[in-house]
Amino acid sequence: MKWLLLSAVFFICCQRALAQQNFAPTNLGGPAMKYQGLRDTDLSPNAELREKGLKEWRAKRDTTLAKAKKLLDEKNYVAVNQLLFPYDYLEPEDALFYEYLGKSYFYSGLHQVSLDCFLISYEQKKQTELLYFIGQCHEKLGNEKEATKFYKKGAKEGDAACKSKLDQ
Repeated sequence: MKWLLLSAVFFICCQRALAQQNFAPTNLGGPAMKYQGLRDTDLSPNAELREKGLKEWRAKRDTTLAKAKKLLDEKNYVAVNQLLFPYDYLEPEDALFYEYLGKSYFYSGLHQVSLDCFLISYEQKKQTELLYFIGQCHEKLGNEKEATKFYKKGAKEGDAACKSKLDQ
């Protein structure tokens, strides 16, 4: 009984604190990477800070992506996410960044966010390997029709994994 009362008081306090923040998302139907509820939904709330972050990303891009590739090969998906996620708020137009981030989410079992990453990566650089991952994400999310569509597209472009998936 005491536990229930404490839980209720805590819940009410949290509700009041959140209500005072006046959080009003502005683009819930916006770009695919806007899946994080606590993230500022405006693209650039502080343009100067964003530019500084992008400059830092460009300076560290090659070494960061090389580290991410090595960690992916070692199957250390949490480390890949920890390495790349701090740059996600910048939304760099970098297909390899989103491919690696998508794979870290995919192998960690977070299929919706990995689908978002793979779609962004595929839009930037039409890589047939990504069609298999996109199909896998749709399949894991229970959307067989969309999965088959991407497998067929991948098979048409010559991806062996997509062809074998269709043959099953």
